[in-house]
Amino acid sequence: MNIDQLDHDLIALLRQDARAAVATLAKKLSVSRGTIVNRMQKLADSGVIVGYTVKLKPGVTMDDVELAV
Repeated sequence: MNIDQLDHDLIALLRQDARAAVATLAKKLSVSRGTIVNRMQKLADSGVIVGYTVKLKPGVTMDDVELAV
């Protein structure tokens, strides 16, 4: 798969905040929301993006996190 500069920039933004809204990403990259959605899907379908994760604040352990189901 060819990854161009837009893909690199999108990945960089997602690494900073994987929960960023598509509209926010589109605005930061000066492209349409549809372009972002298509690029994210392409990156996922090709296995470049395999998931999203949560980072805990330093010092917080799983014992500090309450599960609300």
